[in-house]
Amino acid sequence: MEQPSQDPTAPGVSSTPADEFSGASARPGETRADEQTPGEAFHAAQQSFAQLTEYISYFVSAKIDALKLAATKTIIAAALGVIGLIAAVALVVTAVVFLVRGIAEALTALFGGHAWIGDLLAAILLLGGIGGGAYMFLSRFTKSSRERTVKKYAARQQQQRARFGEDVIESRGPVN
Repeated sequence: MEQPSQDPTAPGVSSTPADEFSGASARPGETRADEQTPGEAFHAAQQSFAQLTEYISYFVSAKIDALKLAATKTIIAAALGVIGLIAAVALVVTAVVFLVRGIAEALTALFGGHAWIGDLLAAILLLGGIGGGAYMFLSRFTKSSRERTVKKYAARQQQQRARFGEDVIESRGPVN
């Protein structure tokens, strides 16, 4: 006669060697999930949720600290760049002052020791050079800009003629 099968979760039923072999038993000190009461299961879920929220909080905090560190490094690099730029500008200004002063002293010696003539002529030469350079730059810039604009609209008119048989200039008709 066969023995009736028992519910393995029923109270008083011990685990069989087959359960131990398959790893169905819980870790030492833990009960199997199917041996927990609903209250114990709820408490275990609360513990797991608390652990998960702590790990997420740890991860977010680490990411925020990494962003703060990156921002700090960027600010330090920018500050060092500004300091380097200031030093370079100071070096250029000093070189220009020495050059202008040297030109002024050379002109002073050329005009018989009259310092005011040397200083005046050096200033006129310097300002004239700056003004002439700016005028040449602006002239070239304006001319090239105008040429680009003319080429752009000439190309568009050519596209219009190819597409429609006439361009915007030809299609406007007689002007009053």
